[in-house]
Amino acid sequence: MSDAQYLENLVDLGLTRYQAAVYLALMDRQDFTPAQIATRAQVPRQRIYDVLASLCDRGLCLERHSGRQRIFQAVEPSQALPTLLQEKQKQFSAKLQRQEQQTHRAVAALAPLYTKGHNTQDPLAYIDVLSEPHRIADCGAKLSQSAQSSISVFFTYPSLLSHEDGLKLVKDPLQRGICYRTIYEHNIWQDPSSQDFIRQCQAWGQHVRFVEKVPFKMQLFDQRITLLSLQDPLSGTPSFTALNVTHPGLGEMLNIAFETLWNQGTPEPIRTERG
Repeated sequence: MSDAQYLENLVDLGLTRYQAAVYLALMDRQDFTPAQIATRAQVPRQRIYDVLASLCDRGLCLERHSGRQRIFQAVEPSQALPTLLQEKQKQFSAKLQRQEQQTHRAVAALAPLYTKGHNTQDPLAYIDVLSEPHRIADCGAKLSQSAQSSISVFFTYPSLLSHEDGLKLVKDPLQRGICYRTIYEHNIWQDPSSQDFIRQCQAWGQHVRFVEKVPFKMQLFDQRITLLSLQDPLSGTPSFTALNVTHPGLGEMLNIAFETLWNQGTPEPIRTERG
């Protein structure tokens, strides 16, 4: 280990750089005069007596007299350095105790503010507005995975998901025994790929009905959580804003609307001339 590393280690233990330099210099021989140690440690002469006195006070250095000459020598490291460590531990304990007291005072001061602020509910906390397609799709997937009893869907084009992703979305809750019902528009049957999609969902256990038109895209989970996907009526391309609403009252009302439209629907699509 180099002298610089020794110096840094002593500084880490709580010595100043002058104190560390003087203590290291005292290692070289048994006795030094203040002038000699100042030269060897490269400490200004006007500071050497203060530094030596502080080392003596901390148990790292001993002073004796030879005639009228003051002589200094280092205390053996095995005795001196543990003393530094004990000092540092005391300082750390005192600092930690102060911080604990400060923490208790801060808790006592801030707790009423927190309670006051969190007792005031945001009137829109149960509504989450989603505009990015991937966020809407992710929200629908998470709600489907967490559904406990039922999923009711109004489906109309355009869709944010491919048929493949749509099948993945439907399969999990059906395999878990969720009552999954979807109302489609009759014209969806004009698309052969949509026919395959619906037949596959039915094979997994989804119940379907067909109507002339659904009012909007909707997924209703357990009759209390709703994901409404509302298409921008002024946009020429598919553009949706979705509302994720957790509200039992709204869920109950939308379930009534779903049941009404479900009872008006047909188990098979009404074929148009194009179909």
